Order: sequence, then C-alpha cells, then structure tokens
Amino acid sequence: MPMRRITSVLLAAGASAFAPLVAAIEPIPETPGWRGFVVVGGAYTDVKSNVVAGNDLVDVGRETITSINDSPRSDDAAHPLVGGEVNYTFGNRWQVFLGTSLEDAVTLDGVAQFGARKDLGGAGILQGGFLFSALPNEVWEDPYAEGVRRESTDRDSGGLRLQWDRILGTAFEFTLSYRDIDIDVERSGQGVLSVPCDAACQGLLRRDGDQYSLDLSYRYRLAQQHLLRPMFRYTAHDLDGDAVSGESYRLQLSYAYFAQAFTVVSNVAFGSREHDEANPLYGIKTDSDRFAVDATLFYRLPAASGRWQLVGNALWGEDDSDVDFHDTEAFQFSLGAMYRFGAPGRAPPVIEEKPY
Repeated sequence: MPMRRITSVLLAAGASAFAPLVAAIEPIPETPGWRGFVVVGGAYTDVKSNVVAGNDLVDVGRETITSINDSPRSDDAAHPLVGGEVNYTFGNRWQVFLGTSLEDAVTLDGVAQFGARKDLGGAGILQGGFLFSALPNEVWEDPYAEGVRRESTDRDSGGLRLQWDRILGTAFEFTLSYRDIDIDVERSGQGVLSVPCDAACQGLLRRDGDQYSLDLSYRYRLAQQHLLRPMFRYTAHDLDGDAVSGESYRLQLSYAYFAQAFTVVSNVAFGSREHDEANPLYGIKTDSDRFAVDATLFYRLPAASGRWQLVGNALWGEDDSDVDFHDTEAFQFSLGAMYRFGAPGRAPPVIEEKPY
C-alpha cells in the first residue's frame, strides 16, 4: 500500500489491506522454478480532498473549486483492484522478481518493482529493486485554480528500494527507499485569483523532486496465534518548492491473528508532516497530523489446489492540516481474490515461519 497516490491519508497510513505485517519478504524456497501471485478484485473509495484526481482506473476529486479557502468535498468511486508478482528462484537461494507489492496495490500506489532477493542464511534476507510507475497517479496541474475547470496531470516516480529482513537472525526489518517524483504539467498557483501569486510564489509550490524514506520494524510473536509489528518511518521530502518540502514521521502498530481457516490483520497509524516554509497563498505552513486504522480478513477458500484466498479490507484515515483546504479524509473498502501459482515450495503470505 499503494502511490501521491489516491490520497495523502492512504500514503500516511501505509496500513493497507495487504500491509507486510507477517512477512515483509517471504522465505525463498530451496527448489528452483517460476512462482508468483495475482490479486484481482474491486474497491469502493470515498475521498474528501482538494488535491488528488485519482489515476487511470479511479476518477475522484472535484474538478472545480470556488476559493483556495474551500474545505474539501466528498467524492466517491468504485474501481478495480489488480496486482501481482512473477518471480524465478535459482538453486542457490537467489530470486529475481517483477511486479507490484501487495501493500502498494491496495493503496493504489501504481509503483512496480523489478529486482532480486537473496537468502543469506542466518544473516537474513536481502532485497533490492528498481521502482517505476506502472500506473501513474493523477493530481491537478494547479490545485489552487479558482472558478475554472481544473485539469489533471500524471504524477510519475522512479527510484530504488533496499530491504533487509530478519537482520542477523532477529525479527528486525530495515527498508530504505528513494523516489524521483515528476509532475508532468506543474502549474501550482497560476490560476489563483483571490491573492497574488507571482513566479516566486509559484516556485515555492513546485511538487517535483526527490523523496527518501527509512523504515524500521520488529515482529514480535505474543503467542502461537498472535503477532505484533511496531514500525517507524521517516521520510524526507526534498522537493523543488520549499513550501511543499519538509519531513514526515509515522508510527504504526500492526496486529495479526492466525486461525486454521483465516487470518485477521489490523493496523493503527499516527503521523505528522512538517514543511520547510510557509505556503505563500496562506502565509502559514500547511503542516498536518495524520491518523488511520484498518482491518483485513484473509480467508482460505476450500479449493482443491489450496492456492486461493479471499481478501477483504476496510480502511479509514484523515489528514488534519493547519489549512482547511489541505484537509483530507478517506474511506476504502476492497474485496478480492488472490491466487498463488507456480512450483511448490513457497509459504502462503499469511503464515510466519520464524518463531519470533
């Protein structure tokens, strides 16, 4: 969990239907061969936001605003949910892969990854990959344009991601990500009528630039059927505009319950976003506090192959900004089926093999 993405809330939460609580990197099987998974389903998303426009599959967001002081209005959409990965395992515990992570798929972050994994034995599992936009998100060319029809534009990104799971035989996981963000047509501030916004003002609002994220998490098994995963994320937003650059922090607590036929995963996340400079349209920084909560049910379907799972998720989150225009609230419900294919030897994603 997706991408930004459908909303800043879903990004801030990261607590998506398939959040990598149980095994961020699945154990690499000893037997070589092709393997993978595909997720197909649908979702209903209700968003209050003045800055997002969805993506090629999801159309949300109001095309017009009357004033840069408008609070966001609700808009909803039903849309498909598709993701998957294909990988090949070599005999020496190397694995190459291409696809979308389960987390990114549900947050509607259209990022895909091509990379490799290596099981280092007692040192853990190392994974590295190139990130690219398989399905670019859409934002408004000028989110502040007053009294006219706003045009949407693609928000592309590419970069690198490095993960180290089960560090030195422990339950710690470390992830480092870099993304180069590109707004196809950037016109922030050009359509504002109520306040002056010259070239210098518009420069402070430019959303292109670099983003760096660092995650640290720990999986703790309370009992055979209960697992906790606290996580901390720090993100540096090094964007062209100082009014949109800054830092963000997130604390997340995830919980999983394992039963014979199903698994329940829930997440609670708190966060904040701090900006380097004041937004010139308002004269203050658009800092915000963020909160999100979600729950997911994985149900093993009684199919003969044992490769099918039904997956349902509900998520709610909000982003409470110091400027009402930038407030965001989102609700999402999704339902889909996941099918695992290929050679045997890979554990289902809801089973944790290590006794942490």
